[in-house]
Amino acid sequence: MIRNTLKSQIVPRTYERCQHTSKLDVIRDKLKEGPGLADFVSEDRPKNWDEYEGKLKREKGEAERLRLPPWLKTTIPTGSKFSEIKEQLRSLKLSTVCEEARCPNIGECWSGGKHGMSTATIMLMGDTCTRGCMFCSVKTSRKPPPLDPAEPRNTALAIHQWGLGYIVLTSVDRDGK
Repeated sequence: MIRNTLKSQIVPRTYERCQHTSKLDVIRDKLKEGPGLADFVSEDRPKNWDEYEGKLKREKGEAERLRLPPWLKTTIPTGSKFSEIKEQLRSLKLSTVCEEARCPNIGECWSGGKHGMSTATIMLMGDTCTRGCMFCSVKTSRKPPPLDPAEPRNTALAIHQWGLGYIVLTSVDRDGK
């Protein structure tokens, strides 16, 4: 009974869109006009799986190693920009997720790829993580080496020198530190 009287006394509200919503609408429109999945999928994959002549699965008892299909193969990283970034990483004693996690796209990212915008992901706090995630290729140890006190300065120097399109900063996990 009380509920029914309250319902009849409640005045319906009209809601105004907040100012952030219009900004979100603009972003959503840009995303709709952006690239789709087809822009990222390799052109050399077969259009029809019946056309693929390689093997995707070993038969029982076969010991021969399967080869990667051509659309999963990457070229060996080369190029002046790639070599320059790698040399600077070594001289500044910095680590990247790209190298530590053995990313197959490292050459394309560091060299600028199709669009000419180079990218890199610097891994802070060294190259050794205290976690042992099964999906990750980053080196693990319960007692990693001590942190490098020059790392913040070296990271800033690398970012300044590289002139990349953008840089992502991430870090290893140091449980208990």
